[in-house]
Amino acid sequence: MLDRADSQGIQSLPSAAPAAFPAWARAKNPPESDAEAAFLAGAALSCLDAVVRENPPWAGVFRRRLALGAAAANVRRAGRTEDEGALRDAFHLTRPGADPGPAGRRLIAWRELSARSAGQWRSSFHAAAAVLGVPQDGALQEAIDAAEGCAGRNRPAPFAAAQVFGLARRALTPGARRPSFGARGGEGEPLAAWLADSVLAQRLRWPFALPLLAAPLFAGGGRRAGGDVAGGAEGAIVFAYAKGAARACDLSAELGRRAQTLQDAAPKLRAKGAGAAVQALLDDDSLSASSKIGGQISERGARRLFDRLVSLGAVRELTGRATFRLYGL
Repeated sequence: MLDRADSQGIQSLPSAAPAAFPAWARAKNPPESDAEAAFLAGAALSCLDAVVRENPPWAGVFRRRLALGAAAANVRRAGRTEDEGALRDAFHLTRPGADPGPAGRRLIAWRELSARSAGQWRSSFHAAAAVLGVPQDGALQEAIDAAEGCAGRNRPAPFAAAQVFGLARRALTPGARRPSFGARGGEGEPLAAWLADSVLAQRLRWPFALPLLAAPLFAGGGRRAGGDVAGGAEGAIVFAYAKGAARACDLSAELGRRAQTLQDAAPKLRAKGAGAAVQALLDDDSLSASSKIGGQISERGARRLFDRLVSLGAVRELTGRATFRLYGL
């Protein structure tokens, strides 16, 4: 470790741990009606709303971790085998300007959802579509128009999001004109779910959108994933939001505990750039020793710092490898 301490720049975290998700609001069986789906979604989104509005210091890693889960679900839906670890590798091991492959492109597209404020959703959506190789044509504009229309209506937020999913999916999967889009796991599905999450954030007035829908929507993977949800049934999509919001609340509680452990370990760090490294861990899903961390720490210094944090139980090494290791909460 270097001899100058830099832990004083680390953000303090709330002393109270995030509240556990209430058992009564957790969906155990498919709802018997749209009203029941709406009740479950409303309860789950209300709990999640409290987390979003608190804007904890670990909000960055929270959004990135949700994006990773969404990308993994879409990859499974497409019939591919990459898991979250392989997606992390595709993201970190790809040289700038190189193609990260089909799975890596999905992860980049989902990271675009929460990378900018909810008000910048159009530019983020165009960037995500470009990453997935979707033409900037009339079909894409039709999906954007659907999102604008649904965001401006007075329907409850999860129903507005469900409506835009159905409209955007139909716009982006014209099988006769573009057969690959109509195939299982085609690019139209993740983009439709992407737009639905964006509309949900706008209706709830969240500062950032959260990737919530894809993970429960395609949880089973493959051709049967989503069941009626893939067909656009609003009640089924609203129920998927109930499950996705509950999952996000569980993740927030887990990350809150891990972030507190990281804060508790911070005073023990004596490396130059330790504060910037800890903040970077709170902002992203995973880091390598070669990640650019505020220009304050060398790759060798970062490796030693991360290994020190692992020994303190403050972060995890995520790959199990001896070389090119990745670290995160």
